[in-house]
Amino acid sequence: MTNLDQKAFLARQPPFNRLAETELASLAGELRIGHFGSGEVLLKAGETPACLYFIIEGAVYEIDGDPDQPAQEGAKSLTAAKGAQSLWCVIALYGAEDIFDAGALLEGTGTHSFVVGKPTRCLQMPRPVFLQAVQNYPQLASFYNRKISQRLAALHETDDNRDLAAFTIAKIQDAYIHPPVFVSAQQSIYQAALTMKAHKTNSILVQYGDEIGIVTATDLREAAIIQRQSVDDPVGPLATYELISMEPDDFLFNALLRMTHYNVNRLVIRDVKTIHGILEQIDLLSYLSNHSHLIALQIDRARSQEDLKWASRDLVNVIRDLHDKGIKIRYIMQLVSELNKKLLRKLFALIAPPELLENACLLVLGSEGREEQVLKTDQDNALILRDGFSHPDLERITREFTESLLDFGYPRCPGNIMVSNPYWTKPMAAFKDELFQWIVHPTYDSFLQFAIFFDAMAVAGDDNLLRHVKDHMYRLLGDHRSFYSQFAKSTVAFETPLGFFTNFVVEKDRDELDIKKGGIFPIVHGIRSLALEYRLPQTNTVDRITALSQRNLFKPSFGIELIEVFTYLSTLRAEAGLRKIREGRTQDNYLNPKDLNKIQREVLRDSFKIVNEFKKFIGYHFKLSMIS
Repeated sequence: MTNLDQKAFLARQPPFNRLAETELASLAGELRIGHFGSGEVLLKAGETPACLYFIIEGAVYEIDGDPDQPAQEGAKSLTAAKGAQSLWCVIALYGAEDIFDAGALLEGTGTHSFVVGKPTRCLQMPRPVFLQAVQNYPQLASFYNRKISQRLAALHETDDNRDLAAFTIAKIQDAYIHPPVFVSAQQSIYQAALTMKAHKTNSILVQYGDEIGIVTATDLREAAIIQRQSVDDPVGPLATYELISMEPDDFLFNALLRMTHYNVNRLVIRDVKTIHGILEQIDLLSYLSNHSHLIALQIDRARSQEDLKWASRDLVNVIRDLHDKGIKIRYIMQLVSELNKKLLRKLFALIAPPELLENACLLVLGSEGREEQVLKTDQDNALILRDGFSHPDLERITREFTESLLDFGYPRCPGNIMVSNPYWTKPMAAFKDELFQWIVHPTYDSFLQFAIFFDAMAVAGDDNLLRHVKDHMYRLLGDHRSFYSQFAKSTVAFETPLGFFTNFVVEKDRDELDIKKGGIFPIVHGIRSLALEYRLPQTNTVDRITALSQRNLFKPSFGIELIEVFTYLSTLRAEAGLRKIREGRTQDNYLNPKDLNKIQREVLRDSFKIVNEFKKFIGYHFKLSMIS
């Protein structure tokens, strides 16, 4: 193998493929070729490795146990090694173009041993050369670091769109902030308009004693033209004094979320002592360059269900646009959630009469309630009615709501968890009775229903109704330890799709794995179970993990890894869904590992290992081994 061949081989191996030609050539010149026979021990646990191995051909086992035990003889063939597992456990199998053991080189000693499974040819990079390369190129260290959060950060850096992803960390202060313009509350509407014109601004801040309010050009026009107020009247009463504000070092993407949530076009940027100015929506959007605001505007201006349908159908384009620009799925979830809530609220207002809005609470359940929906999935919603209230048209209204969402592209829920089902539309007292049955006389189905309801979020109507029902739920639970354990049991219901040799386990008929069952659900439900036990108000999985970390339920570093793994698995699920939509196929929870590049596959393996670690934690915490 010539030096050029070695350079070409190295250039194919992430993250070395990110190095410059001269850097690759220099490292390739330090490589040497090694040939090893079956059963040969390349590294023992506790030893300091002499080099980094790049497998050209052959097979190497990573094992947990003493390779000098008789099982070493069994490692002379792939078949025999499987039979030797009772004496030492095979952790992983490495083949052509795999690399090991960078972690041991970085940490000084290895935690596992490496045994040759069949004749193997490797390129070897001496330890001093590798450590010097790590010192010179930090991206190597971040990629090979054993912490999944750092490996995911390195993976994100390798994305072709990483330059466009910069705005996910852009701060408000990076965008243009209009200098604040103040007027006294006693000044006239006419003087305020002149001040706006002189400063070429669409809004001014109004000083009224110790209070600060805001008046926009629209406010002035409506007062003078529509309300027929005298332009000599004071401007103070026109101002809004409950300012929606943010700090300059907050994220710009959060500003977009807040504008969407509160349906405003500008934010006051301030800190404890100073008002820095006004962030206008048009300036924010010119920085972010996406058209999600157009959907929000379409929803606000919709006068019919047909208007809403077009806004709904544009959502997938926004998701694709944001994802293509490198926005993390976590942030896309938040924005999509705000837009979905806005759409559902508007649809319900178009269909339901005012008296129903005043005496009911519309809920979103499941992934929508957790604000974790990206692409359109099954409808999951419910309606709590105030006790004693009834409406003669209720059946027609709820049926029309469900049918409209179906028309918008939201599929029916296979479990019929929709407002059109009377089971999920009933008075507050009936929901309380249902909770009693779910908690005191639990069944398999009732655990599922309880989990769905526990994630409920109010989107329209009187949200106090949901609060009263949840307060009743916690009173019923008390310190019901057996319920918590039985509820948490579903966390370990599905096998993680990682085989004996850390190969992916795919379904026989489709060469794909179910990433929701295998990875996302165990995290969601395990965290949900802990949130129930600790009575957390949050519904979002990431927010729940953060809150549990703050309570020292597990180490902050493990909490960070759980968040990163959950986000990564959700990202892969969304990407697979978008890919299937582009190809005209039905989106689902399956992905083919062959569609991933080598780095993505490695990180997916590591992610599933974290999922298994979390399952063990849940099993220990809730003592699942003691229940049937």
